[in-house]
Amino acid sequence: MQAEIIPLKRRPAPSPAAMPTGELVVRARAGEVSAQQHLFDRHVQLVAGLVRRLIPDQPDLDDVVQDVFVRALESLPRQRDADAFAGWLRSITVHVVRNRLRRRRLLRRLGLVPRAEAPDDERLLTLVSPSAPPDVLVELRAVYRVVSRLEPNARTALILRRVEGLTVPEVAEQLGCSLSTTKRWIAAAETQLDHELHRAGGPR
Repeated sequence: MQAEIIPLKRRPAPSPAAMPTGELVVRARAGEVSAQQHLFDRHVQLVAGLVRRLIPDQPDLDDVVQDVFVRALESLPRQRDADAFAGWLRSITVHVVRNRLRRRRLLRRLGLVPRAEAPDDERLLTLVSPSAPPDVLVELRAVYRVVSRLEPNARTALILRRVEGLTVPEVAEQLGCSLSTTKRWIAAAETQLDHELHRAGGPR
C-alpha cells in the first residue's frame, strides 16, 4: 500500500511591517518599493522630530523630511550596516539641515529672506515634555536665542549637544567632522549660550 503523501504547509511570508529594520533595508536596497515605504513609515517621526528641533522656524517641515528620505534612498546601496539604519538616517538629516541653513544664510546676506528669529514659546513648548520643569524651557529659550545668530555648523553642533543630549564624539560623528573641530564649534556656541543664560537669570 502506497503511503499517502501529506503536503507540507508553507508558512506565510512575514509582512514588511513585521520585519526587522535590517531586513527591510536589505529589501529596500534591492528596489522593493513596499520595504522602502515601511522604512519611511517606521522612521518618519524620528526624522521630523530631529528637523523640528534643529530648525524650529522652518516653515516647510514636510519638504525637508522628504528631502532626507530621497537622499537616503539614493544613498542606500552605500549603506553597509543594515542594522545601523536609524543612526545613518540621523546623519543624513543633519547633513540636509546644515545645507538648508547654509543656503538660507546666503539668501539672508543677499536680502532675499528675512533675518532669523528665535521661535516663540508656543513652538518651543512642542519640543519639550509637558512635565518638564520650568528651568528646561528657560534654557531651551536661551539655546534658540543663541542659535538664531550662529553660523550653521556651530548652530547644529550646539543643538545636538544641548537639545539632543549627544556626547561630543557623537556630535562629531553626526556632523562628519573631526573631534577638535566639533569641540571648537561647541565651545564658541557655549560661550554665547552661557551669556544668554546669565542674562536671563537661568541655570549656568
